[in-house]
Amino acid sequence: MKNGTKIAIVVLLAVAVAATLALRDAKRAEYVALTEPPAALATAPAAMAIAGSAPTEPVAVPVPSAVKTAAKPRLLELGSMRCQACLEMAKVLDALRASQGERLQVDFIDVFEKPEAADPYHISLIPTQIFYDAGGKELFRHTGYFSHDDILAKFRVLGVKL
Repeated sequence: MKNGTKIAIVVLLAVAVAATLALRDAKRAEYVALTEPPAALATAPAAMAIAGSAPTEPVAVPVPSAVKTAAKPRLLELGSMRCQACLEMAKVLDALRASQGERLQVDFIDVFEKPEAADPYHISLIPTQIFYDAGGKELFRHTGYFSHDDILAKFRVLGVKL
């Protein structure tokens, strides 16, 4: 192959990669805009998290007032649009909103964009899902990917009817 052909192929590949990255960033920005955390959570002190995947048990932490006033069960995910597992969980959260939106409050906090909002939850790994009953009581925590059906099953096991 001649040098001119090789250069043309490299240029085409570079353009394709740049276009793919631009589309991915646009999709992330769109998702973040749709999932901004409630204003009451955006004023908490700072915390950061690191990606992981091990299930954890609930811990006794002060429940932010935004959770206490929920009239329905709540699933809160703390993650980031920079984390691959969190991006996969974004699809699950969208599906939960679509299928359970009337019966389940589904919220997301991006701990890299708003690290101060994660502090009240005392997380150490992302993505972390926190399950709350309708009264705002924490029932269970999980870190890592958690499928749509597994989340609904976990709420059933915890005695929460959706």
